[in-house]
Amino acid sequence: MIRFDKGYSLAVMIIMTTFILAVLAAAYRVTTRSYIYSREEYYYKLAQEAGESGTAAANACLDMNNWKQTWGHVAGAAGLYLTPSSDCKGQDGKIPTNKYVMSEGSIRTIFAVGDLNFHDDHHSDVSAIGKTQLVDSGGMVLREYTVSVKKLITRPGLIATKSSSGTYRTCGILSNSIWCWGRNRYGQLGNGRSVGGNPSKPAQAALSVDSDIPVKVVKQTGVLYGKRIDNLFTAQYHSCALAEGKVYCWGYNGTGQLGNGRSGAEEHSNVPIEVKGALAGKTVTSIGGSYNTSCAIAGGKIYCWGEGFHGVTGTGDNTKVRPWPTLVKSGVSGGLPSNYTATALATSGTRSMNMCAIANGLAYCWGQNNVGQIGNNTSAPATQPVYSPMRVSGLTNVTNISQDGYLAQSGEADRFTHVCAAANGEAYCWGNGRAGQLGMAHIGYIAKKATPVKVDRPAGLSPSDKVKKVEVGIWHSCMLMNSGRVFCWGTNAYGHLGANLAPGALPNNRSVKPIEILVGPGGIPAGQRIIDLAAGANRGCAVVENGHSYCWGLNDAGQIGDGTHIDARAPTESLFLRPTQNRYIY
Repeated sequence: MIRFDKGYSLAVMIIMTTFILAVLAAAYRVTTRSYIYSREEYYYKLAQEAGESGTAAANACLDMNNWKQTWGHVAGAAGLYLTPSSDCKGQDGKIPTNKYVMSEGSIRTIFAVGDLNFHDDHHSDVSAIGKTQLVDSGGMVLREYTVSVKKLITRPGLIATKSSSGTYRTCGILSNSIWCWGRNRYGQLGNGRSVGGNPSKPAQAALSVDSDIPVKVVKQTGVLYGKRIDNLFTAQYHSCALAEGKVYCWGYNGTGQLGNGRSGAEEHSNVPIEVKGALAGKTVTSIGGSYNTSCAIAGGKIYCWGEGFHGVTGTGDNTKVRPWPTLVKSGVSGGLPSNYTATALATSGTRSMNMCAIANGLAYCWGQNNVGQIGNNTSAPATQPVYSPMRVSGLTNVTNISQDGYLAQSGEADRFTHVCAAANGEAYCWGNGRAGQLGMAHIGYIAKKATPVKVDRPAGLSPSDKVKKVEVGIWHSCMLMNSGRVFCWGTNAYGHLGANLAPGALPNNRSVKPIEILVGPGGIPAGQRIIDLAAGANRGCAVVENGHSYCWGLNDAGQIGDGTHIDARAPTESLFLRPTQNRYIY
């Protein structure tokens, strides 16, 4: 019995021990597996965070490069990924201190970002690969955990592409909408508000509709709804936009400049209306305006409407009111040939009774000619376009033309019109030159020049840096070079030259030599290339490649758009239009 009992107890003990060991072994395996799973989840989490760091890096690079991908295939070679240590061009090792997102003992994380998928101008997908690497003491990768992270990056800010300066106001195209700021008596801001009355002497009531910050021209519920905005001009108290081949105008309509068949001081419109008549069914390719006149090019032919006094509509007569688009006169000796093809109209023209166009590569002007602003070496006005004989060699390839000034009246000899054009990479000017706005230091300050003369090139400017665009105001002129630099000349009474020169810094507050606008602190940010230029009345404006808009000059009605009425002697950002930073959405 005793042996039996002892044997039985021993057997039970062995069975129980085996069972307990099995349970412990199973528990160990569960614990070990849970630990491994927990660690792997941790490693994957680290990889995901690394991938998200990659999307943030891509977002930052887009911020710094005006929404342009600068790595991957666009950088010139496949395989140029954004990494923790790369620059925005995908060149690895440029930031050696950032070789890894995280490195701690045997664990390190990295990311790689390839090409983006742009949906439109404001949305893009970014895909980043995040990796967690387990390494030995020598840095050899023993195991790797990989996670793919995809984000949507949005660019919500207003991106400026064009600006235009009119009388007492400025307008611009921003993110495919039009914004205006300044005076608004006749609805020239286009935001649905207006007062009426004498536009030259605003009453106190008009101040309530003026705006020294940009307001949006009605688009969502109006005729511009859903359309692409292609161009814009601002004249005295009216403006017009070109959208998908159609013209839309708003503001003052005293002489029919809105082109809707009506006219009169109370026929103004504070929202855009479509111009029809002879333009109905045609595709418009260019627009321009001057004083109370509007013009458009459709099918290579020029149509004008509005005030025709002094022949500014170019229709061969002095009809005061012309409320429908009408073909300008052609087939006259010394004027437009009957088979002409027009390509562009003059920009600016806030108060002048002149208009110019480019046809067959040549410049044609018409209207008043008191100081030779037509450019044909006469002082006789023209009621139809007149060929401006270019009495300098090579001026037969005109690519851009701009004119501005005042309606010539007795006792106002300094306020007449001048014209500038770009041809073969150089700038040429003619007309009124009393303020130095013709830019010809080799001639000096002259009352007028009835034929085009080449503007002096700024000292030190590379011969290969050609004139891309010219823009003129009433008493000053500016030119944009292919390099993105801008130079202005003429009066500087209100800071017209944009060079941050104090009053009295120039003799008689004027310069016949082109002076570069301020670049650097207090002006256009250093490193930002100017992509568009506008001038008119007493201002200049520029759009830089990061989508910001800057203006300088007279600001008595808030035309600069910075929320003040202080004249700007250097380029000043039109605040409230500043694009916000890109945002990426998890």
